[in-house]
Amino acid sequence: MYHLKLLTLAVATALGTQAALANEALQEPKAALNLEMVSVVGQATSGVDSVVTQEMLENAQAGDLNDVFALNPEVSAGGPVALGQKIYVRNIGEDLVNVTVDGASQAAGVFHHAGRVVIEPDLLKRVEVEAGAGSATAGLGALGGTVRFVTKDPEDLLRANETVGAMLKSTYYSNGESFKHSATVYAGDKKGKFGALANIVTADLNNRKDGGGDEIEGSESENLVGFVKLVANINDEQKFSLSYESLNQEGDILYRPEYVPHFRNVITATEANRETIIANYNLNTASELINLSVNAYHTQVEQLREGQYLANGDVHDGSVETSGLTIENISIFGSNKLIYGVNYREDTSKLESYTDYNAATGFLETPTSDDESGEVMGLYVQDVISVNAQLTVTAGLRYDDYSLKDVNGQKITDSGMAPNLSANYAITPELSISGGYAEAIRGATVRDAYTVSEGSNTNDPDLKAERSKNTEIAIEYNVGFVSLAGGAYQAIIDDAIGYEGQYRWSTEWVNTDDIETRGYYLKAGYENNGLSVNSSFHSAKTEQDGVTAERYISAGTATSVGDTLLLDVNYQIDSAWLIGWTGQVVSPIASTSYDLIYVDRTGVEDPGTISTKKSGYSTHDIYARWSPMADDTLVLNLTVKNVFDEDYINHSSPADFTANAGYELISGQSDPGRDIRLSAALKF
Repeated sequence: MYHLKLLTLAVATALGTQAALANEALQEPKAALNLEMVSVVGQATSGVDSVVTQEMLENAQAGDLNDVFALNPEVSAGGPVALGQKIYVRNIGEDLVNVTVDGASQAAGVFHHAGRVVIEPDLLKRVEVEAGAGSATAGLGALGGTVRFVTKDPEDLLRANETVGAMLKSTYYSNGESFKHSATVYAGDKKGKFGALANIVTADLNNRKDGGGDEIEGSESENLVGFVKLVANINDEQKFSLSYESLNQEGDILYRPEYVPHFRNVITATEANRETIIANYNLNTASELINLSVNAYHTQVEQLREGQYLANGDVHDGSVETSGLTIENISIFGSNKLIYGVNYREDTSKLESYTDYNAATGFLETPTSDDESGEVMGLYVQDVISVNAQLTVTAGLRYDDYSLKDVNGQKITDSGMAPNLSANYAITPELSISGGYAEAIRGATVRDAYTVSEGSNTNDPDLKAERSKNTEIAIEYNVGFVSLAGGAYQAIIDDAIGYEGQYRWSTEWVNTDDIETRGYYLKAGYENNGLSVNSSFHSAKTEQDGVTAERYISAGTATSVGDTLLLDVNYQIDSAWLIGWTGQVVSPIASTSYDLIYVDRTGVEDPGTISTKKSGYSTHDIYARWSPMADDTLVLNLTVKNVFDEDYINHSSPADFTANAGYELISGQSDPGRDIRLSAALKF
């Protein structure tokens, strides 16, 4: 592949040049910058917009993606079945969002009725969100933004003057009467040169109940997670890390885990796996011209399930395999901070179907196999210019080149430039305004594995790259203990790839109607003397072809979430006690009608109109943390989720179409009702 050859040359040139420059650089030590964290504070369309901290995750005792993003109204991932949760950023689905774990891209989904992201929240140090198309550093295909999951390092767990330690943690969930256990060992030398971390998590989760007391079928699973990370601070300028992560989830789960139980959506034996290996290297010399980061990764995601018609004994094994590399350097000269680099990624999506599964022997016989592969290379540059003490301007440009060889042997290619420009002006030290415009492109990529079938699923040979155009303005005010912020945006995705118009069940991907979102957000915070009060509000209207976007209709690329208000209040009583409360109010969405055309196998068209509406809801959580011993040797956490047992369907789940004849299957299940979570963590 010509991209791979070009990339190899780029790597060799970059490493050779940086090594030569490093030998000439001054030896004054300088702290390494994180590859993923390129942030311009208060600047619209450029940089990280929000961060989910480790403390937030611990307070919520996060168990799935819904919990991870519970305090961010611009990001949602609802639904009671972890395997069916999909991430939406400002109503744009994860298919159009660049999602990474320590830099490793989660590039494609295995099954369109399931989410593409499998993560264990206990491993996370933080989660960074860049909403909407923004900086050129955002990565490949970031039409709707970027979500970066960052895992813990050994140094995050080691206490002062400690070279080895261990932690045992157990969590009890009252809803479903389930348990999760983890064991972690970590070590490092006294000089901080080397560190290692090993973690294992097991969970035995039973079916939960919703707020109405009904059992949520298919929400059970047995989970096993293994994680190892090695870190070497080679010298004051160089750092290298290598990690391996294995996640396994098994259970009797609905064939389509995003929907309600139905005779066309039965419980099936299901297994989901993700294996990821990641290497990161940083070279940050005393020279302001060199801050080099290299990230290389390989990840494989797999889902194996019995066919939905169990009498056939079908077994379907879908997988997506991704390898990638990012090289980035930061150079500072004068008033310019120049960030530039290259991204490269290869994806293979594969489906193996075994139609003669022998239950007696456990062997899979007479398999059929289909696959398709794609690659993309991107070059980018971003310049942050400090014009003066008040004005900062940033401008950038990406060039991305996509190539896909689909399951039918078609080769589809496209490439293009994506510029961005934004500015921040500090009117006073406390008050600043910003505005910006950014584009991003995403060409044809591999389909989810369960739709990779020769002859039955096709692509328009003239398929063009999707292009996102994001315009945003923002204002921030910070004085004393108070912080206020607000902003408005318009995001348009031209030439969106999906089904053709009203043909919801088409098997051909084409460039279809544009997706447009208009929204605004407000944030307010207060912190003083142990009291923290944070509120945020987000309102967005997303339409495709002038009609309200919906997860089922838009094939997972977009949805609509009602106006969302979040409020989190916590108080650090003393060094041992923290108490808090979180409230969420989501407004309803009025009834919307959709004109669809069903085409049967003989080509006969059957038009029809269906409608749905989304009810509003409010939830309340309370939490407390008690650390009675020094250095957090023992930490007890109590969290009560959905205190008042609200019975609701999360707006980022599929909407309820069951009142429409023939659509009795199409609805998400209600989210879980009250859940009392109690955990104990003991460090040695």
